[in-house]
Parts: sequence; structure tokens; C-alpha cells
Amino acid sequence: MRVCCSVSGKSASPFDAVVVPSVPRRPKIVLVGGTGRVGSSTASNLLRTIPEAEIVLGSRTRDTFENALLRRPELSSTKHIQLEIDDQQSIERAIRDADLVVHTAGPFQRKMSCSVLDAAITCKVPYLDVCDDTLYSRDARSRMEKAKTAGVPAITTGGIYPGVSNVMAAYMLETADDSPQEESAAMPPSKPDRILYSYFTAGTGGAGPTILETTFLLAGEPVVAFKEGVPVTLEPVSNRRVVDFGRAVGKRGVYLYSLPEVASGREVFNVPSISARFGTAPEPWNWGMVVLARLVPRSTLQNRAIVSAIAKVLDPFIRLVDGIVGEQVAMLVEVEFSDKKIAAGLFVHDKLSESVGASTAAFAYCLLAGETKPGVWYPEQEEAIPNRPLLLKLASHGTKQFLLNKSPWEIESDPVQLGFGIYIQ
Repeated sequence: MRVCCSVSGKSASPFDAVVVPSVPRRPKIVLVGGTGRVGSSTASNLLRTIPEAEIVLGSRTRDTFENALLRRPELSSTKHIQLEIDDQQSIERAIRDADLVVHTAGPFQRKMSCSVLDAAITCKVPYLDVCDDTLYSRDARSRMEKAKTAGVPAITTGGIYPGVSNVMAAYMLETADDSPQEESAAMPPSKPDRILYSYFTAGTGGAGPTILETTFLLAGEPVVAFKEGVPVTLEPVSNRRVVDFGRAVGKRGVYLYSLPEVASGREVFNVPSISARFGTAPEPWNWGMVVLARLVPRSTLQNRAIVSAIAKVLDPFIRLVDGIVGEQVAMLVEVEFSDKKIAAGLFVHDKLSESVGASTAAFAYCLLAGETKPGVWYPEQEEAIPNRPLLLKLASHGTKQFLLNKSPWEIESDPVQLGFGIYIQ
């Protein structure tokens, strides 16, 4: 039996006192794929944090820019530039005088080149992407020495998950031993044994067909998790686990997917066991993904053209369901230690379409502030984000719940009140 005392009123964020550094005056930021759902959300959040910024949205056609302005009138001050994502010279022309390029043109699965990063290194422009694919992130990291030589700071997988979730894990590992000596606080030792990433998004989270394409493509990729230091290959959309995301979201089923924070976490943290799971609502969507992963030939699920066509056909129906289930997003990061204690972090936002933009804009701000060293880095590396409280302060804008270094029972839903502010879990 675990008992804790609850004090009424909202507690102060541990990042309220974080000083936000200045960035270059009127920075020019080019967003490749900037007219899409993720790109336009990022642009909106950049204008919120840096109102004087010159924001350029890059896409193949002017029509997509006009549609983005209809969805987000606050982007009326932005400019448009036409470019081709796979044409490095086209990208170079678009970013040559920029202070930062942000690559949001997914899906990143089955991409054969890192043309935007290559263009950024050539033009000596800082770079950020929201990649959520293991192979792409490794390909990006292979440019490490070129980026260092060119003096270009770059971050790959710098969105919400992966991205903010990685930094949450890094922050908890960094600060767990510094937690206050309280009865309710998790006091794990410094050596972690396992990290569990669990994600939930209602419907597509308002992110459009791209997230649907990404999920289909991931259903065709074998999952590599790590158990006691040994890589284990598993079926995609498997090993269901019920996770309690707190009272705002409740208990949800999540499934193993091939996500890059597993490989990067193993490399950076040297944690023996690590895995990542994702689930959606309504629950039949998850059942459908299980069936898809088992019955559809892997070669079909790995074909970008086929998957894109399927996603476009399903998009109107998916949007209809999205209107019913909403677009809530939740991330639970659990760090287990050798003495079996657990430090948990929870991030909940009512709108993925807004939260993904705030998260990506937070990484962009840190890059503009000169926080990142030259090279190509994962988000959890100190060279990428040395000031983790700053990143987390900016990324958590608008969250419904944001907790770090808590015991799991402090996060779980439905505590039983005994009276006098005392709760039993």
C-alpha cells in the first residue's frame, strides 16, 4: 500500500525559472515541407516565440502554401518558396542565406537520401529534422564529420516523439539523484537498467495523411528492441502493453514499433534494455494495424507509392473519426533502475497538431540560440541540447500535464481519497 499527501493548487513547473536566451535579430528560418501540418504548426509556434522572425515555407507548389494560410491565418506574414525535396541544388537555392533550415517533409521511412542535410552542410546552415525513422537518422548521423568540418550544428529526430521524449529521458537520468528527499519522490540510483517509451495519440492527432503513411510504413518494418544488452528482433505492432497515462488520458494499449529513440537511447545512454510502443484510439484502429502487419506482404507496406495512395483514399474517413475522438497526445517515459525503483515522466497535450509544432520550434530555438555544437546529433546527446530545462520549458507550452522524475503511482489514474488530503494508490 502506498500513501501520499496531496496539497491543493497547481504546483510550479520546475522550469518556470529557466531564463530564455536571446536569438539573432530577425532570423531567417526556412521550413522544408513547411506547408504541411507539422511544418505549418512549427511555423506558427516559431512566430509565437520569435515574432520578428522571417519565416519561409518551402513546398513543391504555391497551392499548398495557399491552403496552409487558410488553415492558419496567423501565417499571413510568411513567405513561400518553391523547391524539390530530392533536388539538393533546389534546396541550396532556398536556404543559402538562412539562419536555420527545418526539415518537416515526412514521411522519412524508405527515403534514400539526406538531400536537405547535405544542402545545409554545403551552405553552412544549421539544420533540424523531425525524422522518426531509424535508418534515416543513422544516415543523417553518418554526416557527422562533414558537419563538424563545415561548422554546422545539426539535430536529427528533433520533434515530439522522438525528440522531446528523448530529452525527457536524458533529463531524468541527469537529475534523478538530485530529487528532493521526500516520502513520495522516486530516488533511483544513477545506473539505469531499462527505458520504456510509451506514446498515445487519439486518431491521427490532426496531423493529416502523413502520420497515417508513417504508421503504415512502420507496420512493415521489423522492430529491434534491446533486452539486457542484446538486440532482439520482433514483429511490428506486437507485444501489447497496457499503459496508464494518468487521469487525463487513462489506460491505453500500446504496441511495439520500430522507432529511432530505441537505437539512439541504447547508443547514448548505454541502457541494457530499451523499447518504444505506440497506440491510438479508437482501439479498433490498433487491431486493424495488427491485422495489416500480419496479413499484408511486407514488400507492399514498404512501398512508399502504394502506402501513400492508400493513405489518401482513407484520409476523408480518418478525418471524420478524428473529429469524434479528438487529437490528444500523451508520452510516458519510464526509467527503471537496478534497485527496481522507477522514475517516470508524463507529457499530455490536448492537441498533437499544436504540440508537435511547439516541440519542433523548441529545438529550433535552441539551435538559433547557439546551444548546439557542430556535428549531427540525437536530441538526447548533450552536444545537441546542453540546456535541457530550456528545451523542455519551450516544448511543454500548452501542456495539460507535464511531470518528471515521479514514481509511477504519482502519475497513475484514479487514486482513492481517504480524507484530509491523503490519497491511496
